Amino acid sequence: MQPRRRPKRSLGQNFLVDPNLQRKIAGAVRAEEGDPVLEIGPGRGALTAHLVDRGVRLTAVELDDELAAELASRCEDEPRVRVVHGDILSLDPATLGGEWARTTVVGNIPYNITTPIIFRLLRLPYPRDIVLTVQAEVAGRILAAPGTRTYGALTVGVGLHARPARICKVPRSAFRPVPRVDSVAVRITPRSPPRLTCTAATRVRTLTRAAFMWRRKQLGTILARHPDLRCPRDRIESVLADLGLSPTLRPERLSPEDFIKLAAALLPKDGPAP
Repeated sequence: MQPRRRPKRSLGQNFLVDPNLQRKIAGAVRAEEGDPVLEIGPGRGALTAHLVDRGVRLTAVELDDELAAELASRCEDEPRVRVVHGDILSLDPATLGGEWARTTVVGNIPYNITTPIIFRLLRLPYPRDIVLTVQAEVAGRILAAPGTRTYGALTVGVGLHARPARICKVPRSAFRPVPRVDSVAVRITPRSPPRLTCTAATRVRTLTRAAFMWRRKQLGTILARHPDLRCPRDRIESVLADLGLSPTLRPERLSPEDFIKLAAALLPKDGPAP
């Protein structure tokens, strides 16, 4: 039986208690016996138990002191399970379990640190696959199509590095305590081979962040006037013409590929850090 304790609001704890959804999300992890899996925020072990039964080599990172100790105690006879007591944002995920390029990451992550966790996982080198349960609004932004209201910097940032897909809806009633919003389980599969170097990714992030900071302005104005960019006007006109992009476009009309091409053409190789 899983231990019962009061969730800590300071850690954004909402425990997944629906057994059918536990099985569905754990089943979405494409890992076989002996494959490395990194679980972020295992909590009471709702997904952990299913992963252990499949015989994966599991590294579970838990910030909560009591939950980490409880999980370590319950898994002490499982040689393929390692519990790490720590903050995933203060650790290097690629060094935790070994064979990072073969590792699948899974987790029901706190809403307040969703974006930092996603982008930490999408740094080079990439893991093999990522399965996360996130706030439904965030999932909508990750999966948004160009030209839609929810398309923005998060959409582009994920799309530069990975191919996202929806797994299933996770209603608020599936959690205890019950949160105020629904969730969605998403798969984020890093691109192999990567389409960007670290330096190129930095340039594109700079451009994307500036563009969506001024998302109501036209592209030509953003490129010429935003303080993080300030591209020469004659260069802007030439590059946009070459790429077949109108200076009157707004940022949400540009695909991730458009941002890659613009950044490569307009921003210096040693451009500003993100």
